[in-house]
Amino acid sequence: MTIKKERTRGQKWTRRAFIGTGGLLATGLVIGVAGNMYMNKAVKKYSGTGMGEGESLNAWLRIAPDGTVTVAVPRAEMGQGVNTSLPQLIAEELEVDMSRIKVIHPQPDAPYANTFLLSNSEPNFYDGYDMMEKVAGTLALVTTGGSTSIRDGYTNMRYAGATAREMLISAAADKWAVEPTSCRAENGFVINEKNERLSYGELALAAKEVDLTELPELKKPSEYKVIGKPVQRLDIPEKVNGTAEFSIDTRPEGLLYAAMRHPETIGGKITSINNKDAISKMPGVKKVVLTEFGAAVIADNTWRASNAAKSLDVEEEDGGNGDLSTAMISAKMLETLDEAPLATPENEGDVESILTDEKSTVIEGTYEVPYLAHAAMEPLNCTVKIAEDNSSIETWVGSQGASLVKTWISDVTNIDADKILVHTPYLGGGFGRRGEPDFIKIAAAVSMEMKGVPIQTIFSREEDMRNDMYRPAAMSRFKAVVEENGDINAWDNMMALQSVTNNAITRWMGSMMAPSPAKDIMTIEGAAHLPYNIKNKRVAFGNVELPIKVGFWRSVGSSQNAYFTESFMDECAHAAGQDPYLFRKSKLKGHPRFEAVLDKLAEISNWTSPAEPNRFKGIALHKSFGSIVGQVAEIEKVGEKEFKIDKFFCVIDCGRIVNPDTIEAQMEGGIVFGLSAAMFGEITWTDGSVDQYNFPQYDMVRLSHSPKVSTHIMDVDEYPGGVGEPGTPPAAPALTNALFAATGQRIRSLPIAKQGYKFV
Repeated sequence: MTIKKERTRGQKWTRRAFIGTGGLLATGLVIGVAGNMYMNKAVKKYSGTGMGEGESLNAWLRIAPDGTVTVAVPRAEMGQGVNTSLPQLIAEELEVDMSRIKVIHPQPDAPYANTFLLSNSEPNFYDGYDMMEKVAGTLALVTTGGSTSIRDGYTNMRYAGATAREMLISAAADKWAVEPTSCRAENGFVINEKNERLSYGELALAAKEVDLTELPELKKPSEYKVIGKPVQRLDIPEKVNGTAEFSIDTRPEGLLYAAMRHPETIGGKITSINNKDAISKMPGVKKVVLTEFGAAVIADNTWRASNAAKSLDVEEEDGGNGDLSTAMISAKMLETLDEAPLATPENEGDVESILTDEKSTVIEGTYEVPYLAHAAMEPLNCTVKIAEDNSSIETWVGSQGASLVKTWISDVTNIDADKILVHTPYLGGGFGRRGEPDFIKIAAAVSMEMKGVPIQTIFSREEDMRNDMYRPAAMSRFKAVVEENGDINAWDNMMALQSVTNNAITRWMGSMMAPSPAKDIMTIEGAAHLPYNIKNKRVAFGNVELPIKVGFWRSVGSSQNAYFTESFMDECAHAAGQDPYLFRKSKLKGHPRFEAVLDKLAEISNWTSPAEPNRFKGIALHKSFGSIVGQVAEIEKVGEKEFKIDKFFCVIDCGRIVNPDTIEAQMEGGIVFGLSAAMFGEITWTDGSVDQYNFPQYDMVRLSHSPKVSTHIMDVDEYPGGVGEPGTPPAAPALTNALFAATGQRIRSLPIAKQGYKFV
């Protein structure tokens, strides 16, 4: 995606331009960034909650008398750094030091809609809006996911800062009776040609009355002082000293705690509690409840609630899923691979005739990955307080879908969403799990049983792991024909898995909003439209109907498709007798950004240098969420099927850079996340129940396993891509390709540990 030409001073605001700035109401009231005739009501309505003292110049920022700038960051901070990177965008244009910025999370109102999540395009200030931007704004879809925080905010937040800057300059010019063009903003002050200065705090009251008629001029990248620089994270100090508050730290007055007990079988239902009276008499227990989602115990602390919930003697129905097993799931996916595809999103040339030509040598490989849990560090929790007269609800929850929280709680309680106040503290890990409605709806249902008091409903680690919205298991069958010169003449990929998007949107919006599984673009993400030059190609998939709940998992479809495609690309290179790096490079003509990433990766990993004894490398290249990431795994063989993962080299092209420290951290975290899944991660099923209970059965990369990661960020002047998720997909194939280099055995099924490999 290329950046649209940025307009200069003098370009007029238009009503259509305002619509592109991040949200609109169904009534037609447009919520722009600042200082126009449509803005006054918007500022008053949306910028007060939690913003503290001072004057609001738009819905995103407020300036206090002491010059402190409070910035509303509407994306959930779950470790990815948005509480720093988004304010950087404002600070750059506003000309204020980051040390003067205070961050709050606003209520999920229309100005803060994530339009990029639906439109997948840069917010447009100049030429109107597209339909999906309008839909996102109308729905006021305030969500965090898809690595969209910077992509959605890159233009919006800069204009929020720029319009405020121009309003402050205009207010100062009026006080001095000079032209605004003779004044400049610098480090929280407006300064005139006589070197007189007024602080932002002194000017804020007058500035909010300024009505801008021209589109403010944004800085050129060459003028940046904050964007693109390694700014210290604003959330780190309080996370280090222990003052940071996560959802589970919520302690409103009179708080009680609830522990959940789910049905044992997927899709099952608890029908009765046999020992309800006995449990009710346990110390600290306030109430035992049975909801449509399962049973729960409310008590005066989590320990008592949890022990009581575990002691419940329940009757349940298995929903007809008591015979579900991992073997059955694999068999069902294999059947789907042999059936006619549900959809064929890519079909170029004549693949079939080449594959069936008796002169063709066909390379084949079938790959499989298991279900995966999210296993976020902070246990799932949600605190809800429902007024006794149903007049209001207040909730504290670490959710990736703040606007959807209102909908989900309203659905359960039948209390109007406008009466629901949502507090969004820090999230102790999300990875897509905290974008789901189940734990929030359960908390609302439990709280309905004891109105007037806040109740914090918590899933134990066991309840979470055995009742997740899992990354779906998937199977992918490849066939290819590689010519003597290394050209890929035919590429055929058939996949089988559950539809992620269809399931998720049904949960979020209801069945009326659910797309057809055939249009699930997340299924084919990273499998179709590869950058490699392939003469004839076909990518298809079939939908596997299963009762297992699936959802978005960090990097979604790319999490499995990168492993599938980059492993099979290595198989093709091996069949052609070519070096895996050079084989890929030869097929990237016409894709200069991909080729540049691959070449830089080969350079920093010393790919072409002779390997030391017992050391082997694997390479992978993948684009997801607008960013291209290449990785090389360097491993050391220390015994028979025993390896040390020594180094990982990573190169990312994410377009324009906001905070390089955050990018580097996300690449490191994404690699470790991907390696955990590749090496150990799997959710398996026996008799309709999940076999894994906790981390002893669902292992993670330990410090001893973790490689040294070297990351290079490409300098590319293009619209920003995401960084929260793109580091994960190449990790698995880079490692498995290295293992193939070491052993000559192709790993076509994850986790690796299940294939007899050990890591030290």
